[in-house]
Amino acid sequence: MTLRTACFRHLLPLSAALLALPLGASAQGMAGPPRYIDLADRLAPGETPDDTAYRELDRWLADEFTDACPDAFCAGRIGNYRPLRLDCVVDTRQDRIHTCRYAVVASQTWVHPGTGAVRTELSQWYCPLPLPYALSAEDFLSHMGTLQPDSSGYLFNRLPGGQVSLFDVLRRCLS
Repeated sequence: MTLRTACFRHLLPLSAALLALPLGASAQGMAGPPRYIDLADRLAPGETPDDTAYRELDRWLADEFTDACPDAFCAGRIGNYRPLRLDCVVDTRQDRIHTCRYAVVASQTWVHPGTGAVRTELSQWYCPLPLPYALSAEDFLSHMGTLQPDSSGYLFNRLPGGQVSLFDVLRRCLS
């Protein structure tokens, strides 16, 4: 056996152990709860999955979007606007909002009069909400789920820590 073979034989187990280290670390990291979750999946004490403050807020916002849409931001060559949902990510380490956006889609369909062929154009928007850093999920839901005195609806509530509403954000984003 040469000196080179002897060194290689001793390095092989060490190399295998070093290669397995990242695999063990990532598997170990996955054993605990996820760091980030969808706000829709967050349950406060006493809430059931189908009846959460988030789901109630999302329903109110969708209804108000549908009512405000024709007069406010749903004009132009594309029609049929639909709110998808309020998307928020929660950092589970401290139950803080990491980011939020409001998703909207729209479509326009044309029928060729001579052939009957149908053509549909789709558009989508993901409108980010300007929220303060380290806003707790509980404070966000409480703020957005309470009608403010100068507000005509949840869509018109000022966002936490700011002077703009989700309505203002959508007007800018969808224009």
